[in-house]
Amino acid sequence: MIIQKVFAIYFSPTGTSKKVLKSMLSEFDIPKCNVDLTPYETRNNSYSFSENDLVIIGTPVYGGRIPSAAEKRIKLLNGNNTPALLVLTFGNVHYSNALSELKQMVNVNGFIAIAAATVVSEHNVAKGIATGRPNLQDFADISMFIKKVKEKISYSQQFENTSINGKVVSHLCDMRDMLPIKPHGNEKCTNCGICIKLCPTHTITDPRKTASSTCIRCMRCIKYCPQNARTYGSFKKNFAKIFLTVASHGKKQPDFFL
Repeated sequence: MIIQKVFAIYFSPTGTSKKVLKSMLSEFDIPKCNVDLTPYETRNNSYSFSENDLVIIGTPVYGGRIPSAAEKRIKLLNGNNTPALLVLTFGNVHYSNALSELKQMVNVNGFIAIAAATVVSEHNVAKGIATGRPNLQDFADISMFIKKVKEKISYSQQFENTSINGKVVSHLCDMRDMLPIKPHGNEKCTNCGICIKLCPTHTITDPRKTASSTCIRCMRCIKYCPQNARTYGSFKKNFAKIFLTVASHGKKQPDFFL
């Protein structure tokens, strides 16, 4: 199969999924393009792809699921028997059925999931879990995986969905809202408005007040606040770290599916 162009399409509030997908994109020597689904302004953008495109779709995992905002934006991607490489980043806890969820999502819209990867990254809520991940070894493993993906593409006359871990998602239990944390500004806040501008769901209307119910707990506002003024309280922070440290139980490695 001849692939004429490769796209890296990512929802990446704190930048890790973007970093992983850009490293994958760099392995290709054909025309390539980045599509960032993170900004609020992109929420209604739709994109269409052909069977001669390769689309790399990446997102973090929240509570074992695809973030709700990412789900809505990924559903606006339209393929036409388009080969897709699915990529998840997760904070060393678990990715549960998120890969199956993403596969279901893209299959319905005309994509064929020819390969998939799950990559360990530092936890966005509990700093100190998987610090420094993905590391140099992770990126070396990713590079080797992409070489195998390229070989698969070059030798395939017709693509089929690859088998991946996970079950068909029922959506009966949504774990994304388990942690009762929503950032707010503290006394360091200067009302610069950067958190409002960068929020993927437009959930912040006042930098000093707690984010509204549409907050997806992506921690983008905390990471990019120039005054380090965004927080969700020391008690909740300590509780979340203890809970997630126990849940992470051991160093995870990337999973690759071809």
